[in-house]
Amino acid sequence: MASDFLVQFFVSPYCGALIVALLLTLIGLITSSVLKRLAPNVHLYAISLLPAVSLLILQFNVNYHLSGTLAFLLLTVGLNVYLRVQPLLARVLFASCSSLIIFLLAGPIASLFAIIVLLIELFLHFRSSYIFLLPVAIVWLLAMICLHLGVTGEFKHLLLPDGYFTSSLKAGNIIYQPWGLMLAIVLASLLLHSVKTLKKNILIANLTCQFIVLGWFVHFSLSSMIDSRYEFFKELDYYMRTENWDKILQQCKETDVNNSLYQNCQNVALAETGKLAECLFDYPQQGLQSIYLPWDNTPYISVLLSDVYFSMGHIAMSQRMAFESNVGGNNYNPRMLKRLVQTNLIYGAYRVAEKYITILEKTRYYKEWAHSQRRFLDNDTAVKNDPLLGLKRGCLFPENCFSGKNGIDSDLKHIIDHNPSHRATIQYLGSIYLLMNDIPKFKSMVESYYGTNALPSLPKAWSNELSRK
Repeated sequence: MASDFLVQFFVSPYCGALIVALLLTLIGLITSSVLKRLAPNVHLYAISLLPAVSLLILQFNVNYHLSGTLAFLLLTVGLNVYLRVQPLLARVLFASCSSLIIFLLAGPIASLFAIIVLLIELFLHFRSSYIFLLPVAIVWLLAMICLHLGVTGEFKHLLLPDGYFTSSLKAGNIIYQPWGLMLAIVLASLLLHSVKTLKKNILIANLTCQFIVLGWFVHFSLSSMIDSRYEFFKELDYYMRTENWDKILQQCKETDVNNSLYQNCQNVALAETGKLAECLFDYPQQGLQSIYLPWDNTPYISVLLSDVYFSMGHIAMSQRMAFESNVGGNNYNPRMLKRLVQTNLIYGAYRVAEKYITILEKTRYYKEWAHSQRRFLDNDTAVKNDPLLGLKRGCLFPENCFSGKNGIDSDLKHIIDHNPSHRATIQYLGSIYLLMNDIPKFKSMVESYYGTNALPSLPKAWSNELSRK
């Protein structure tokens, strides 16, 4: 819940960066305090930053959840307090209760806490260390209970950092790096626990080596683990969220738009500015996937597809993708909650819309927008007169059929027939045929709709395509 609360502030420029920076700074400082208690005379300041740097790199991955970073902060706080407890019984009680609380609050990080506590006891209090198998057993038992209750379908999401990654994707080894580094530096501190005061030359050499290791790790991580392609997609996604269509088109003109993710954003911007039919081939295209991608069950592609379908006027599929994204994003994706409000108002499902409005009214950045939507509840006239909702409601078609059963083009034709004023729909339909190189269907479409309200005039680009074929 805490991570979901913080994520809403990311909508403001630089606010997200500030929040992450504060979290990682706290993690670095508290980790340094933990290492100082384990090896008071060695001054492991620089390597205490390694887990924080690793978490920073992970934060660039759109599938990694902020909850993993908050959980790591809770881990360092728990270890810092634990190391201040002296009596054996108090340590056992604290470690056991902390393992329980951390698991309930933050999930899998509790297993790392219990393992590090056991490791510390093995080195510093070997004879009584077996008692500290209790926190490990508590975490294991809690995970078994959660698995039995169906909280998740896989054990690794309850005990390993995979729990902080989009569940439908394979996390890869990078997700384990912060945990591995934390274990490594704690182990190094324990091995150096008995070292007495270091001589000045040795201390300088020690700090120099630490900074070299830290610098190398930062350079290696930045150069090999951050993909600039994803950073550009995040930028386009931000402009999609803010409906800054002109900025998307400007960025796509200035950048090599060489993959379908970029092109989906680009084509939505073209459609929303009324230029898709005329300017389709003024921008790079790679076939049908440039218009809409195959759904891969991930929340971020679901968000993109929800935007694409909403632009098409295909409200049913837009709503489905919004729902799928919301489920994949822990049910707290405010952008898609807004879409679910819109689509349910369009359908006239006012009680469902009200449920999502109530959720958004509890947030800091979306409550005003959510409250403004209440005027549409149980008010068909207000919905029909709204420039956006009224236009999209006209795209609903009464035919009883499964969306996509006869192809996306069949659905788009239904939308055009019922709402010819939604010009983006026919522009998408024509673009789909051209990108599929299905000229017979393209010609048939033009013959059917040319001169009607849906296609009162023929775009020059379409006329040129027809003359060439």
